[in-house]
Amino acid sequence: MRRSLELVGGMSALIRPGDRVLLKVNLLAPAGPDEAVTTHPAVVRAVTRLVLEAGGFPTIADAPGFLFAGGKSRALRQSGIKAAADDMGVTAVQFESVEKPFVMTPVPDGVWLSQILAARLALETDVIITLPKLKTHSSTWYTGAVKNMFGATATRTRKYAHNLGEHEKFAAAIVDIYSVLKPRLAVMDAVVGMEGEGPRHGNPRHAGLIMASRDSVALDAVAAGIIGFGPGEVLTVVNAAERGLGMGDTGCIEVVGERAADVAVDFEKPSGRQVDIHPLLMRLGNRLVKVEPHLVRDACTRCQICMKSCPADAIAMDPYPRIDRSLCIQCFCCNEMCPEGAMEIRKNWLARRLVR
Repeated sequence: MRRSLELVGGMSALIRPGDRVLLKVNLLAPAGPDEAVTTHPAVVRAVTRLVLEAGGFPTIADAPGFLFAGGKSRALRQSGIKAAADDMGVTAVQFESVEKPFVMTPVPDGVWLSQILAARLALETDVIITLPKLKTHSSTWYTGAVKNMFGATATRTRKYAHNLGEHEKFAAAIVDIYSVLKPRLAVMDAVVGMEGEGPRHGNPRHAGLIMASRDSVALDAVAAGIIGFGPGEVLTVVNAAERGLGMGDTGCIEVVGERAADVAVDFEKPSGRQVDIHPLLMRLGNRLVKVEPHLVRDACTRCQICMKSCPADAIAMDPYPRIDRSLCIQCFCCNEMCPEGAMEIRKNWLARRLVR
């Protein structure tokens, strides 16, 4: 970790003594460190130590999507991040647990979001350091440094973004958020990432990397390429680069420490990835090509988390979860949030032949 930060100028070049520093971890859901769902506590501990050495005052925080799983600190405890924070003598909280947790904040030049409910801790800090986990994602194909800032907003903002429906719109909304809550440094936990049905129900995959950059967009472009995504496939990178928020062209990014080609690991991609359909067949394809969540009844405990997590209110209990297909926007939040993996993403015959 220390070497990675030295290669991008060192922590002391980014933090002044006395600075309040927000360490924005990925705390998607209550999951153990070995499940590769959340930022590993060893990474959190190492970055915290470097911030303290530079004279900063770190706070570790996130707002998990898994808000309904009992207890506001469950995800912090189960991930091991709370113990890491206690060991280092610093505070770890969920954004929604503090007083006046979210502030309505304008998004200048926002494409889909003109304002967001941003975490007060993120707005009031001097420096944001984002600590994403290297994972695939069923809605955005890849989740990294740019998307990690999505968790620094209130549930209402996140639901609105998901409810935009189309992948391109959702990616643009994520970048809207990133444009307001832009980190000074990104440090990616890519030691053990997640492939397949990320960001929660995929499989751990060893990559053996710590990646750091002052440009979150550049980090995402390089990381996405390392796990097998081609140029232009990760729409958050494309959108952010087009807006001048960072460098998305890997040919123009200086990579130091290791050559990207030497550490490449071809991750299994999520089922929900985009499909290649000729423009003339797009309207017909939208009706015929189906990639949808389906209930695995034997695995379901009727906890209602999928229903509460659905931004489109497309799920009702009857007595098991029932999905209204006319309302479902294929955001796959139900798959992402289900603690039992009881909401599977399934492709119909045509989709299995078109999904890359």
